[in-house]
Amino acid sequence: MAKTSQYPWGSWPVASQRRFFRIMLVGLSGLCCSLFVGASIYVSSMAQQIAESKEQYASVLPIVQDIKALRAQQGDLAHLSVEDAVWRIIDDLLLEDNLTSIHTTRLNEDEVGIQVTFSSLSLTKLTNFLQALRDRASLQTPDCTLTRNPDDPRLADAHFVFAR
Repeated sequence: MAKTSQYPWGSWPVASQRRFFRIMLVGLSGLCCSLFVGASIYVSSMAQQIAESKEQYASVLPIVQDIKALRAQQGDLAHLSVEDAVWRIIDDLLLEDNLTSIHTTRLNEDEVGIQVTFSSLSLTKLTNFLQALRDRASLQTPDCTLTRNPDDPRLADAHFVFAR
């Protein structure tokens, strides 16, 4: 009976098998080396790209902040008093049902602000209100307290002090 080899190189002469395995060893070493070099080149280019993006972000950030500040100063309610601007935004966003109290307060000797308290506000209403205050009325929030509504934990109760 003829003995069949389990591997294709089993029937080759010993010298051919050695040459084959040397070539395979060199080929696999070359493949691993080229994979390592390629990965390191890719990682270094990504690191360089990240550094360039950070530089660009750092140079653009002050410009964006200036644009936001100028846009806030040009809001359609920036010329109104703090109280009138807050009332206008509350009316526009239909927040009267959630309004608990609103009254004038003195922040310091020169600055007058408005205290506003809401109950049962959803996150959407709250963010729309704060965004309108910033964009349309150019108002700041020196004091803000948010608590979970005891009746419905998905809603928030909010107390704000607004000033310009």
